[in-house]
Amino acid sequence: MMKKNSSFIVAMIPAGIALNWVANSIVEMLKLPLFLNNIGTVLNAIVLGPLWGGATALMTNVILALIVRWTYLPFAAVGIFVAFLAHFFYKKGWFKKGWKVITSGAVTGLLASAVATVISVYVFGGFSGHTVDVLTAGLIASGQQIFNAAFIANIPGTMADKILTFWIVWMILKIFPVRFLPNAKDIREKIGAVKSKHKERKMSA
Repeated sequence: MMKKNSSFIVAMIPAGIALNWVANSIVEMLKLPLFLNNIGTVLNAIVLGPLWGGATALMTNVILALIVRWTYLPFAAVGIFVAFLAHFFYKKGWFKKGWKVITSGAVTGLLASAVATVISVYVFGGFSGHTVDVLTAGLIASGQQIFNAAFIANIPGTMADKILTFWIVWMILKIFPVRFLPNAKDIREKIGAVKSKHKERKMSA
């Protein structure tokens, strides 16, 4: 693990929170069936590590709970979970190819849906004030149990959300001049910007 510069962390945490805030504000304004409040979380989980990514998620949800609506607070657990999954997939090399980014985002979305459903059902009775509540209500009306209804309703939007989130972060890392980051070498290798040392040795052999 790289030795992190405190001033760099101090700069990245607010930037990550701002990314989460702006994207979430757009979703709230347009009433989209997405969230997009984990872009900065995933970015910081990759650049700084999962703990800092989780901290970004926690602080984002605390701010959203204070300013938008309090129901955001319990879902900080989902953001923290996403931060650790994003870092896991990044370290495993799943940010090198587009199809891998999409797959890792889809898997993260499916697992995050399960966590979000538990929170939604046991904290809010299945309705947390998001647009997905409409679909949940429709499924309950059709005869589904509340947990199944909340889970099924969460899956499409959450999977699409995490796929888009992972893709946006991947694009940011590809476009951003990562040479200025403390762990630039590792990031360039993990996102497929350079050949790994193993491949270079194999080609030169």
